[in-house]
Amino acid sequence: MIVYISADGEGITGVVTPGEMYPGKTGYEFACKMMAYDVNAAISGAFEGGATHVIVNDAHWNQNNIDIETLDPRADLIRGGGKHLSMMEGVQTCDAAVFIGYHARAGASDGVGNESIFGREIIELRMNGKPVGEAELNAHLAGHFDVPVVAVSGDDIFCDEIRQTLPNVETAVVKYAIGRFSARCIPPERSRKIISAAVAKGVQEYKSHLPLKAEGRIELETEFMSTAEAKAASLVPGSIRKTPRVVAIYGETMPEAWKAFKSTHIIGADSSDDIYG
Repeated sequence: MIVYISADGEGITGVVTPGEMYPGKTGYEFACKMMAYDVNAAISGAFEGGATHVIVNDAHWNQNNIDIETLDPRADLIRGGGKHLSMMEGVQTCDAAVFIGYHARAGASDGVGNESIFGREIIELRMNGKPVGEAELNAHLAGHFDVPVVAVSGDDIFCDEIRQTLPNVETAVVKYAIGRFSARCIPPERSRKIISAAVAKGVQEYKSHLPLKAEGRIELETEFMSTAEAKAASLVPGSIRKTPRVVAIYGETMPEAWKAFKSTHIIGADSSDDIYG
């Protein structure tokens, strides 16, 4: 049984400030250390739950945050950018997925580090008209390949949020959000046990978790903060600029929609002439 772990940074144990979340900033090395602790706890839980192989995808920011020398040697590590499925690269061959260090969606709460999938300041992401965040999009990508998401970790707001889409998912709360950049944090010694237990249970019961599958044509919609970014994003073939700030893209499958959606965000980031909209 192969377990897939997608590891983000904002929902990691003890991480709360922007300086801890991004390379080159004060506190980033601390966040990388905490990220390795949380991932290793998840790996341990996966094997305890019955995994025979574990694949970890470093999915935060530049996707080179986890020091492979500190990684549990039983797991393989996917790292680096340019991955077609980004945070879900490599999920195709796995039996169950785990999301570690995830965060609440942009603009919907005071969840720690809430943002869009590319670290952009946006108002909202929507899938078929429903607000979504990284976790929901990634769960649908996993579901396309018949892989269920069985466990997640992050702050309390994220865990409550993802249960609206995955009501049976095992959740490991490692901090309690106070604001976007503040939280009451559980120390690593305790949070590792919480993560490991949640992952072990999710993996052990993975056959009871159903893959999240989108039906019919998929619309992914971004409400940008900047009209300039929306205008640039609308250059992607197949996109529709619904309003000065809203751009939609479509696909017959989740991977197809995702790749087009990713393109709108990459090209939109190139615009800087009207960043305040």
